[in-house]
Amino acid sequence: MSYPVNLDICGKICVVIGGGHVAFRKITGLLNAGGKVIVIAPEVCDDIKKLSENHKIEWWKQKYFSGCLPEGLILIAAANDEKINEQAANEAAKKHMLVNVVNKKITGINTFNVPSVIRKKNFMLTISTEGLSPAFSKYIRQKLETQFNDNFAEWLFKLSKIRDEVKNIIKDANIREEFWQNVMSDENYYLVQNGELEKAEVNIKNVLDGYRCKSQNCTD
Repeated sequence: MSYPVNLDICGKICVVIGGGHVAFRKITGLLNAGGKVIVIAPEVCDDIKKLSENHKIEWWKQKYFSGCLPEGLILIAAANDEKINEQAANEAAKKHMLVNVVNKKITGINTFNVPSVIRKKNFMLTISTEGLSPAFSKYIRQKLETQFNDNFAEWLFKLSKIRDEVKNIIKDANIREEFWQNVMSDENYYLVQNGELEKAEVNIKNVLDGYRCKSQNCTD
C-alpha cells in the first residue's frame, strides 16, 4: 500500500519520455503544479508541440538513450517503447529521481502512481486504485466532479478567512475542533454546492458568535 502525499514540484525539473497524448496529459498535470518540464522524444503530438512553441516546456527532439537523462525530481516514462521506458526508469532510479512508468508496474522501479484528480484552484480531490484500474479511478472522478463544482474553490477561500477569526476567538484547540465539527454540516455543504455561499457563511458566523459569547461570559 502506497503512502499518499501532495508533492511540491514548483520550479523542479520533471522529465517526460514520450510525445503522445498520454504524455501530454502527464505534462499538463506537471505544468499545473508548477513543474519545469523537459520532454525527450523524437516526435510529439500537436498539443505538446504547441507547448514547446509557446515556451511552456523544453523539448529535446531526440530518442532517449542511456546517459541523456538530466538531473531532476521526477521522471515519467510514457513512450510507446516499453524497453525505452524501462531503461529510462532504471537510469532515473540511479539518480534518485521519483519514477513512474505509465501503464506498467516495474517492481522496485516505480516509486509513485499518478491518481485521478479533481482540482478547483486550491481545492483538490484525488482518487487512486494503486494502479490496478485507472478506468475505475476515472469513473469515480467523473461522478465526484458533478458533486464538487467550482463553488468549493471560492468556499475554501472563505473558510481560510473564517479560520483566522476562529483562532482569535476560540483559544482552546479542543473547543476549536468541536466548533468545526459543528459547522461542517450537510446543510452548509448543499448551500455551497448550490452557490449560496453567503448563507453558509452566515450559518458559520452565527455559530461562532455563540462561542464568542461563551468566551466573554455573555449574559442576557
